[in-house]
Amino acid sequence: MKNSILKRSFKQSITAVAVAMSLSAAMPAMANNTTGYITGSSISQSGQVLGSVTIKIVNKETGLTRSVVSDSEGSFRFPLLPPGMYDITAMKDGFQITAQKDVKVGMGGKVSLNMTLAADDIERIEVTGSAIAMVDITSSSTGIVVDTLTLDRVPVARDFTGVALLAPGTTKGDSAFGNNPSIGGASVAENAYYVNGLNITNFRTGVGSSQPPFEMYDTFEVKTGGYSAEFGRATGGVINAKTKSGSNEFKSGVNVYYEPDALREDKQSQKRDDGTLRIDNTGDENDFYEVNLWASGAIIEDTLFYYALYSPRSDEFEYNGGQASTPEGIAQSLYSQKDDDSFWGAKVDWYITENNILEISAFSDQSTTTTLRTDYIGSTGAEPKESFEDNGGLNYTAKLTSIITDDFSVSVQYGINETDRTAGSVLDANPAIYRNFTRTGAFVPGGNFANFSIGEGDDQRQVVRIDADWYLGDHEIRFGVDKESLTANQQTINSGGAYYLYVIGEDDTTIDYVRHRTYSSGGSFESENFAYYIQDQWQATDDLVINAGIRNDSFENKNGIGESFIKLENQWALRLGAVYDVMGDGESKIWASYGRYYLPIAANTNIRLAGAETYTQDYYNYDGMSSDGLEVPNLTGGTYDGRPRDVFSNGDVPEAGAIVDSSIDPMYSDEFIAGYQFQLNDEWSMAVQGTYRELATTIEDVAIDYGFNEYVNREFGSACTECTGFHYYVLTNPGTDITVTTDPDDNQVDANGDYFNGPLANQEYTIPASDLNYPEAIRKYAAVDVTVNKEWDGKWMLTGTYTWSHSWGNNEGLVRSDNGQDDAGLTTNFDQPGLLDGGDGNLPNDRRHSVKVFGSYQVTDDLNIGANFSWQAGKPRSAFGIHPTDIFAQAYGSESFYKGGQLAKRGSEGTTDSLWNLDLTASYDIEFEDFDLNLRADVFNVFNNDTASEFDEIYDDESRTDFNEDGSGNYFVSPTYGLAQNWQTPRYVRLSASIRF
Repeated sequence: MKNSILKRSFKQSITAVAVAMSLSAAMPAMANNTTGYITGSSISQSGQVLGSVTIKIVNKETGLTRSVVSDSEGSFRFPLLPPGMYDITAMKDGFQITAQKDVKVGMGGKVSLNMTLAADDIERIEVTGSAIAMVDITSSSTGIVVDTLTLDRVPVARDFTGVALLAPGTTKGDSAFGNNPSIGGASVAENAYYVNGLNITNFRTGVGSSQPPFEMYDTFEVKTGGYSAEFGRATGGVINAKTKSGSNEFKSGVNVYYEPDALREDKQSQKRDDGTLRIDNTGDENDFYEVNLWASGAIIEDTLFYYALYSPRSDEFEYNGGQASTPEGIAQSLYSQKDDDSFWGAKVDWYITENNILEISAFSDQSTTTTLRTDYIGSTGAEPKESFEDNGGLNYTAKLTSIITDDFSVSVQYGINETDRTAGSVLDANPAIYRNFTRTGAFVPGGNFANFSIGEGDDQRQVVRIDADWYLGDHEIRFGVDKESLTANQQTINSGGAYYLYVIGEDDTTIDYVRHRTYSSGGSFESENFAYYIQDQWQATDDLVINAGIRNDSFENKNGIGESFIKLENQWALRLGAVYDVMGDGESKIWASYGRYYLPIAANTNIRLAGAETYTQDYYNYDGMSSDGLEVPNLTGGTYDGRPRDVFSNGDVPEAGAIVDSSIDPMYSDEFIAGYQFQLNDEWSMAVQGTYRELATTIEDVAIDYGFNEYVNREFGSACTECTGFHYYVLTNPGTDITVTTDPDDNQVDANGDYFNGPLANQEYTIPASDLNYPEAIRKYAAVDVTVNKEWDGKWMLTGTYTWSHSWGNNEGLVRSDNGQDDAGLTTNFDQPGLLDGGDGNLPNDRRHSVKVFGSYQVTDDLNIGANFSWQAGKPRSAFGIHPTDIFAQAYGSESFYKGGQLAKRGSEGTTDSLWNLDLTASYDIEFEDFDLNLRADVFNVFNNDTASEFDEIYDDESRTDFNEDGSGNYFVSPTYGLAQNWQTPRYVRLSASIRF
């Protein structure tokens, strides 16, 4: 069957000959595919199919040459091509040679074209320049491709998030999680990040990824939906990057990027009523520079190529902590951070033969951040305390691609992704000490410690995958398997093995009580992710393409002693899409897709839920402190107000049956997309797209104590003596029946102090959802995107998008912006039923309207200017307080959707103000005899907008609110409620100079 892409032709008349050609650059269909694809047909000038035509392609930079012979229907294909520019020729006896020069093959993209041959008696035609269609009528995936053309001409932050935010349906996540994007309404912990096919996503919490040196990138794909079955383990988006490679031409250069503090504005500061600075940004100073030394070329011409990069860098940041009024004067900590480790990256490409290519990539993002903290009382500063934090690691991957026959090819990949997670200081033997001033809510460090928590740890991901491509008539079939072996090592304790909190009364002097927290966790934790898939792109008719695939995922997580505590197998995920060429000319399409995406259990769950974790808190009356300068309290004053010990974890590795619901289902999201895209002319296109996503099943930990006790009392006539309200935290799908295996009345103590076991058996118990009283977890997302795109024509380009979207439910996802908690899968959201009262509403990543416009204009041959504009509506605001009736939810403090004892539903406090931002860039090229120089300045947030983006949402003051014997509460409003906590990133300037030899 003839591909419908061939119907669209670009016509050029020279003398009496017309040469018809169709080209289409597809949005990538494969999530971690870094190669390209050429396909097409050979036809005569009259449109007749020509078989047995020899088609030859040559990569203009590496000399890679491949040849095929078109089949009886005139079809030919070149799969698994390294991205680059290609020259193509077609030859057949009795016909002239037809040549097509400068055909650009992109990462994961498909180029389709007709090679039209003229008879020998007609003048030969050579067409130069590649005309790329703006509508891909084979793809049902969504997103954008960002290449060096865009990065060189548009002001973009040099990180994954800066690139991702160019795409429709993406927003910046809460600052508590760093600098990460939310894609398609998902939390920031549900994205996947790939470099040269290697998964570098943070598998411990899902938040962020490794950070290869940005200069080594060549192209990014930001996939926002419609992924093929090759891809899994994400319910948000995918950011897939390809690095630069060498060619036959030797190239080298150096560039410098500098962000001076002198050209950087500061965020606002904020005063309390007493004049102290709750947030003090007056001392912010941040100087950053990065140098990139690179070279590329051929070790063996046409055969062995290299690219190497060395990146010295320095990031120095000074900032002030908040102030607090004390009897001795104003208390404040000043911080100085420095990270000056060099990154590096390299890639080697070995063209063993024209059909066998070996790629080896490696990079290092190892770094150590040192922090000096100086504590002041008035103008007197204590001795600075130095701490360090190690991050990053060595990453490498090797991929062999082999074309076995014209119709069958295979690729095999192996890789390692590493991250260090060690933090410490020379003061680690000293306990963590803080004072909490009730009147202002301020926390002031004391004692002689540097790091609140100290830990030694690292993560390693080992990846093996095999993918195959098989072409059968009108079917392009890809299938494969992939396996990830994950190991997270971690030992964590509070500094000195203890954390003491002095709670200071309203007079800022009297110590009301002392809280002693003990926390430790650790072990080596393994997980394994395995999947196999098959995906078919079927040209069903001349105008209809069906993309159908299915994927099977399995996830297994092990506890601290190496035993499997949760194993989710045979998770079948259907991927189905249809694309219809509306007019049959390749200039417009309607498409629809459905996909199901499963999310693995984060390694954080292994460590926190299934590790040997000890987490207890005791409360004491104040009875003085040590005189050695460490300020350790004397724990001899008796228990404060009769308050019992809080035991959140007792140090034992729990039995899997007691912490995981045996009927648990995997966490997955369903997605539906429909759209219409059309070409306005040869340079402009437009698209309208609708998306609906639903997080159909969530995995979270829930406390089952109350419901469990109700159940066994009713069904067995005996109480669950272990059910304290906080003993049984079980991993489950909230809102469903829960099945656990445990002994609910073990460890009882008789009058003589001896332990005995009650009448209830150690067996499996299924607790009905009606007893547990948890609602089902809900997250829904709907969006409409309208996009207009003007292709680069050598003079200017422009992309503009308007997005209407709505994200609602009672569950943000894997992490929680409400309280900045990145305990993936173990947030407080479902810890007690009362915490969900009023929990339905607009979710934190809801941005009802957004506009994005970016583009570039070539003023002269040497001068380019660019702009990047964004506007978005505000985010929902909530109020959190103490639950008035649920005593177990009350223990969590101001975590419920109540204020002053009255229900305040999620998002009911309005929204933050809308934000807008304009970034500008200008660059100038200067040619010298031996090198080219590019000078550039990027100004971010040109107008220095400083709208507040985040607010304090704690309404009830925990330290002052208490309850009467009749259950009524005496509520006090937190003095910081409603105050801004963060603002837009202020104006800063990035200066750069690049020399290319």
